[in-house]
Amino acid sequence: MIDGIIKYNFDFQKSKPLEKALWEKIEEVRERLYALKLIGVKDGIGYGNISERLSENNFVITGTQTGDLHSLSHKHYSLIEAYNDEKFFLKSSGAIKPSSEALTHGTIYNLSPKIGAVIHIHSKTLWDFMLDADYKKTENVPYGSTEMIEEVKRIYKDTNPLNNPKFVMSGHEEGIISFGKNLKEAEFALLEIIARKSS
Repeated sequence: MIDGIIKYNFDFQKSKPLEKALWEKIEEVRERLYALKLIGVKDGIGYGNISERLSENNFVITGTQTGDLHSLSHKHYSLIEAYNDEKFFLKSSGAIKPSSEALTHGTIYNLSPKIGAVIHIHSKTLWDFMLDADYKKTENVPYGSTEMIEEVKRIYKDTNPLNNPKFVMSGHEEGIISFGKNLKEAEFALLEIIARKSS
């Protein structure tokens, strides 16, 4: 698993840490997923990230390489101020650079104005299960790449993304994404996969 390298073009302005009101709901979800080892660290590389939409073109996301931390604070979250997936560009601020998957999150938000939260976790067991089951799948393309952006657009073309808010990243071993109108729905979509796998 190779992860954690930012590939998109970005303008990062280091600033004071984000106010708690911008990230505290994300942190509640993150701590639960960390306890389930769906966010964490493997071979020294942190994995997993969560974001919540603030407005049409803004969202808050966990910072790069924070997966190894049990809990995050104000200095571990980044504000995405603007992004353009067609130009592979993102502008952010905060005390830390955003996750390497931030632009993929942005592409998912672009699918529908009703999408309010995105979760990216890692699980080899769930990943294998989803590849063999009837879930949406990206082709074998790298994470955080222009190809991944195009794959997200392809698998949701001409469909309501919220009718099927989860997919497996075939080319990103262990990578799974869920989303929803809010953090609760995004987490529930992920828990549905776990429940189906266990049934």
